[in-house]
Amino acid sequence: MKEIDEKTQQALLLFNRRAEAAEKEIEAANKIKKAEKIKDEAVVALQKAKDSGSDPEIIAEAESSWRNALDTWQRLRDGETPEETPEETPEETPEETPEETKD
Repeated sequence: MKEIDEKTQQALLLFNRRAEAAEKEIEAANKIKKAEKIKDEAVVALQKAKDSGSDPEIIAEAESSWRNALDTWQRLRDGETPEETPEETPEETPEETPEETKD
């Protein structure tokens, strides 16, 4: 195998760092696009809920989803890593009630 001189090795390291940074930029841009799409879908769902005269609970839920989507999109756009939302966390198993434990 052929030895690589120090200049070539430094150039390869620089190239690899730049390539990695470019990949991270593309990944971040894709996350922003995805978050923007989710935000736009949430706006449409909220508007449909308001226009159809749905129950206030449904409207509040749609508005909450929209606010969460908007917050995530803004954080990604600003370069922050958004915190995990409740939808992304695994559901906990419910605790047994006293009635279930009676035999």
